[in-house]
Amino acid sequence: MSSLIMSNGEYGDSRWYVLQKANFEHNICADGAAAKAREFGIMPHILVGDMDSIDPNDLLFMEQNQVKFYRHPPEKDFTDTFLALQVAEENHWDDITIWGGTGGRLDHTLANLFGAISFVKRGMNVIFDEQGSTIYIVRDQLALPGKIGDTVSIFPMGETVTGLTLTGFKYPLENAVLEPEFPIGISNELVEKENHISVDSGILAVFHNKILSG
Repeated sequence: MSSLIMSNGEYGDSRWYVLQKANFEHNICADGAAAKAREFGIMPHILVGDMDSIDPNDLLFMEQNQVKFYRHPPEKDFTDTFLALQVAEENHWDDITIWGGTGGRLDHTLANLFGAISFVKRGMNVIFDEQGSTIYIVRDQLALPGKIGDTVSIFPMGETVTGLTLTGFKYPLENAVLEPEFPIGISNELVEKENHISVDSGILAVFHNKILSG
């Protein structure tokens, strides 16, 4: 099973998260996301961060329920999400879903997306998930569990991507090169349920925007 990291970013409809929570074996909560964990009925195994944004009542609740704490000083080099990924790696949890890792401050969103790269390069699977949208950080290949008509945007993460091949898309590619300064991967579309993305070198961010059922 996957492991969950709850970051202190934006969240949507609580009902979606409540329905998804049983999919995870381990839960790591980053600082102020403890409020959302309590709202969704999730008891984290680990709480990570400098504890500068957590509500005192949530902090007390976590202490009373013997949640393991990884405390860091407020003046630190990394985001709480990055620190949570470090904890996951230390515990050999290599299939990670992040909630609340995007939205809100754009600088935090970018830090979280780029911060995942080093972990992905070392073999971790990292996705940022929310209702209607999933971001995959990809170093080799991916098949999207989507519907025909879903919008997919693909961007190289800070370096040139080579050998990019897309099948099952409105705009297919074969052995293409993507440069960070030319965002030509925007707004592609799934035309087949059986699809495939692969790269020879470089890291991709794949933004999958899903058609939601009415």
